[in-house]
Amino acid sequence: MDTIFNMLFPQDLFGRAYASHEEYLVDLLKKNMLLISSYLSSLGSSMQQPLDKFKWMVITPGQVRAALEDAPELKKAKEQTLYRMGKADFYIKSRLEKPLEKGEFFAVEYLKEVLKLSELELFCLLLALMPRYDERFSKVFAFLQDEAGRTTPDYDLMLKLWHFEKDANKIPGYHKMRRSLQKKAEMAFFVPGHVDLDNRLCEFILQNGSTDLELNGATTCLPGKVGPLTVMEEEAASLATLISDDVSSEALYICLKAAGGCGRRTRVRRVAELLETPVIFFDCRVSSEMKREEFLAALYTLGREAVLVQGMLALTNFDALIEELATAKMVLSVAGMFSGVVFVLCGEDTVMATLSENLRWIEFEIPIPAKAQSIALWTHYLDGLPLTEQVLPSEMANKFSFTPGQIAGTVQTAHRLVLYNGGVSVRQLTEAAYQQVSHKLKEHATLIYAKHTWDQLVLGESEKEMLKNACDQVRFKHIVYEKWGFDKRISYGKGISMLFVGPPGTGKTMAAQVVANDLGIEMYKVDLSQVVSKYIGETEKNLNQVFTEAKKSNAILLFDETDAILGKRTEVKDSHDKNANLETAYLLQKMEEYDGITVMTTNYKENIDSAFFRRISYVIHFTFPDTAARQCIWDGIYPKETPMDVDVDFGYLASQFEITGGSIKNIALVSAFMAAKEDGKVEMRHIIKAAKYELEKQGKIMLRDDYGEYGYLLR
Repeated sequence: MDTIFNMLFPQDLFGRAYASHEEYLVDLLKKNMLLISSYLSSLGSSMQQPLDKFKWMVITPGQVRAALEDAPELKKAKEQTLYRMGKADFYIKSRLEKPLEKGEFFAVEYLKEVLKLSELELFCLLLALMPRYDERFSKVFAFLQDEAGRTTPDYDLMLKLWHFEKDANKIPGYHKMRRSLQKKAEMAFFVPGHVDLDNRLCEFILQNGSTDLELNGATTCLPGKVGPLTVMEEEAASLATLISDDVSSEALYICLKAAGGCGRRTRVRRVAELLETPVIFFDCRVSSEMKREEFLAALYTLGREAVLVQGMLALTNFDALIEELATAKMVLSVAGMFSGVVFVLCGEDTVMATLSENLRWIEFEIPIPAKAQSIALWTHYLDGLPLTEQVLPSEMANKFSFTPGQIAGTVQTAHRLVLYNGGVSVRQLTEAAYQQVSHKLKEHATLIYAKHTWDQLVLGESEKEMLKNACDQVRFKHIVYEKWGFDKRISYGKGISMLFVGPPGTGKTMAAQVVANDLGIEMYKVDLSQVVSKYIGETEKNLNQVFTEAKKSNAILLFDETDAILGKRTEVKDSHDKNANLETAYLLQKMEEYDGITVMTTNYKENIDSAFFRRISYVIHFTFPDTAARQCIWDGIYPKETPMDVDVDFGYLASQFEITGGSIKNIALVSAFMAAKEDGKVEMRHIIKAAKYELEKQGKIMLRDDYGEYGYLLR
């Protein structure tokens, strides 16, 4: 056996520093081979299988046969083996000392330290590694366990080899020792429920820690790439202090609840950076793609990685586990076994009370940024974006109640436009912002593309001024509410509600489009036929969905012809009357809670209960246009690109036809198509014929004389 020892551990290399971790690892495996060879020798005649299968080992078949023929008693063999194992340890340490002094990384030594492995546990880990290092070791373990399929050592064989005993039951305290070993091994390096080495730990050893974790749903973030947060830096610093001051040995669970994009991951990364600690994020949604056994193994791999990098665990999208309470509790339990701090990231409405029982649990809610914070974020992200015109961060913050993620996404999307345009306009930036919004408004509303401008709107000066005041409330809300303190006085009702009253065709919808275009905000026309329901409670449910979805983009909501829902409250004679009154009150309540703009239109003001007016910000009257107003409408109704005959008499049209702006628009459009058909200019004959169609459509009987000097055009 001494000859075998010298073959395994050449004395001329004694004290020479290891050139690599692999060279050191091979010596550790050789030491195990020495033990196994001695153990095989001690079995003597009980070996029933031929020894030729071991010819690949350093020990030759002849040497093994000779050893068996002269096999000593087990006790003597054990003493000799322990002596040789001690010599092997001395030899390995003589070669390992200098590399460790130089600070060279040796994965096995690192694992021994961070996993707190005893000599027995390290021995078992290396035994399990042997078939992975060279599959021929599988045959050795199959032989020793007398079963072809058992290619890795079980706990019995490990303990028998360690204690050099043929019968495990003869080992003092065997059962207690086995339970203790199994408990530690399954936590530290074995796949749960199996005597099989974790793939990640195997790779870590064989590659000497040079590879990163490859686990579906897991991402390791090292400190040093985040930097001070634009907003919420104080909160991150406080959280880092809380963690660093915590001296308990129990895991601390920190739950961050917020809507998507509010910066939960960013805050965790910043806290980890302040603590100079890595953090491993794990997406809990992958649980749906795995069997329970696979998912549990992945959790243990994740936890061991946290130990390897000496980092913290962060469980993202934890909402995915809420419906399976047992699984959720298991995930929290396993995470707490490996990480002293476990971050749990979930949605703002997720209820965690049951899961947090008996845990050291702290919960924080991360709100959507306040206006001042939103302005700071817009300022930060817009810096460096090539703009073709001035963009005020305050205007973007007032228009969009965005999360930090949505603001960053807006600017990232806008950056792509630079390749084509050389710069980004306000409109393009706004369009990029709307690409960040995902809502379901189209289930109950229709997007209105607002293109009208102030100069196209024919309306009294006082009414126009009220509309512009409403727009200013959006532009300057950050000053009044944030800087001037009105936010502390007004808890709700910060939005703007407007009621447009007037006959059909007087420009109510157009005025709403002007407001939307001026502010650069999307406008949705709510289809009341899909909202109002005969079933009790359904109308309120639909209205709640409309306002909830609108909140995601701060869209303008246009409720056209709201007489049906805003009618005068009736005496309650039955459940239907009571329900109708509740629907009306609910709509007004949601309007007050909504921070955006709500526009309602009605043809008849007298149909609206006077008690509702105090809850509406602006009531704007749209009167039937007089001659001067109609003249303005006619003058601006045709686009400048439209070819017009010089003899078109807009003054005559304004005075002759007492119609609304909506009717004038219809006439202009029909006359344009008539002229286009003839490939000519728009002439009076086209307009007069179109006017005839429009008036007849309204039920007005017009004689040729009613068209005055242009009546001849109808011949």
